[in-house]
Amino acid sequence: MFVALALLCALTCVSPQARAHDDNILDPHNATPGVRLELLELPRTKTASPSAYRLRLTGTAPGLEFELWTQQFGALFRKVSSGLRADEEGNVVSHTRGKGSRAPAQVTVAPGSSAEGAAWSVALVSSDRTIRAFAATIPRPIVSRSGPCMLQLELVSYNGDRFVATGSGFTPGDEVTVQSTIGGLTTDRRRTIPVDGRLPTDVIVRDAVPRDPHARYAVTAHSCNVAINYKWGRPALVRR
Repeated sequence: MFVALALLCALTCVSPQARAHDDNILDPHNATPGVRLELLELPRTKTASPSAYRLRLTGTAPGLEFELWTQQFGALFRKVSSGLRADEEGNVVSHTRGKGSRAPAQVTVAPGSSAEGAAWSVALVSSDRTIRAFAATIPRPIVSRSGPCMLQLELVSYNGDRFVATGSGFTPGDEVTVQSTIGGLTTDRRRTIPVDGRLPTDVIVRDAVPRDPHARYAVTAHSCNVAINYKWGRPALVRR
């Protein structure tokens, strides 16, 4: 799971040109209280196959009609479908009947190509603009695991020069060494793991963009050693 700080930035850190033309109804800050949108990943037929998701919407009155919007990292939301509704279980369905079924077809969405560690966002907006619900996921997470420990980086800069590091599974009270290497420059810091076993949220940033795009982030603890190799700067924005 990526933290709320990183998600907030990923949803709002778009280019100045994009923000100048954004519609305020598609700002997650304006989400309707009490309404929840979930992205439920579908089983993959192959390990390397792209992720696809079905939608679940709860907290709304029955009978409302919705538009579906998606947003790639650093871009505007764009409308991809309309005439959608939530059934009694909250599944988002279209008016189109499923193949061989009298029931409406469940809506599925796929992010397509995306940069590693970048959030992809979905919005459901009622046709009368009274309901706005948002959800996000990271289709290509930057994750590493070692024993009980997990480390994850999220890209939160449109220039590829800022990441948020989070982690879990560490021993509470443990003094760990956090080592960050960007373009050959290495910094070391000591952090104390709180009672929940999570690595304190760390924002990785460097003022000057290095010529060498290779970067590494590592945590050395008594219970485990976990590290991630990743790209920095413009190479971090390449979609695959």
